[in-house]
Amino acid sequence: MGRPRIKVIDEAVDLEKQEKIEKERVKVSREASEKLETLAKKTKKATREKKVTKANLRSKRYEKVASFVDKSKEYPLSEAIEIVKKTANTKFDSSLEVHINLNTDHTKSDQFIRISINLPNGSGQKLRVLVFGGNAVELKKLGVESGTDSTIDKLVSGKVKTDKIISTPEWMVKLTKAAKFLGPKGLMPNPKSGTSTLEPEKLVKDMQGGMIEVKTEAQSIIHAITGKISYPTEKLEQNVKTLVEGVQKAKPEGLKKPLIKSAFLSSSMGPSVRLDISSL
Repeated sequence: MGRPRIKVIDEAVDLEKQEKIEKERVKVSREASEKLETLAKKTKKATREKKVTKANLRSKRYEKVASFVDKSKEYPLSEAIEIVKKTANTKFDSSLEVHINLNTDHTKSDQFIRISINLPNGSGQKLRVLVFGGNAVELKKLGVESGTDSTIDKLVSGKVKTDKIISTPEWMVKLTKAAKFLGPKGLMPNPKSGTSTLEPEKLVKDMQGGMIEVKTEAQSIIHAITGKISYPTEKLEQNVKTLVEGVQKAKPEGLKKPLIKSAFLSSSMGPSVRLDISSL
């Protein structure tokens, strides 16, 4: 009769061990959850503090010029330009930037805007232009570089630095080799934007004369440079109006709302000034 009793005792010991193991597992799990919760709180707090710190890192120069702008007010174009000029107190000749928020849906391809606009007074930018095709001698006189087969290989490896690439149609097939590298940078020539053309020399002259490419970016925003702060106010005003008119003409057919939601001006390193759209 001794054997069954030993078996019962063994089973009781095993149950006790299992209960002990289970309690230990629950304890470890609870401690792990508490640690994760604490870590999450610390991360959230650090992120919040980082945002606050970043906001506090504004230079004294920026804080001073930002005080010239009433954020609750919409300024007429000419007045907005004067304020931007006043706030652009950098050591270099800043650019006048225009930022336009659109009522389009950036996820729909038929509401994407990509156009070229000729600014009457130039953008003030000196672009590094690379051209595939065309008259190499004429292009050299214009101060731009002509591309070759070896240039395409260098583009793929990232060894060529350029701001704009122009191509004749026959070179487009060869450039597809570098499309996945050029596309994300907005450098791939495109017939819609006019950078794939039979007359690259003419396009280069247009660019040097003030042609800019404008396209919708993420969240349906258009960013464009419309001249240097040193330009007379009247010339900057003409450039901004030309830009806005060009964007308005490109309004998608199916869009029932007004195309432009809001617009702002700023210098390269200055605060933004909200525009009164009715003055454009």
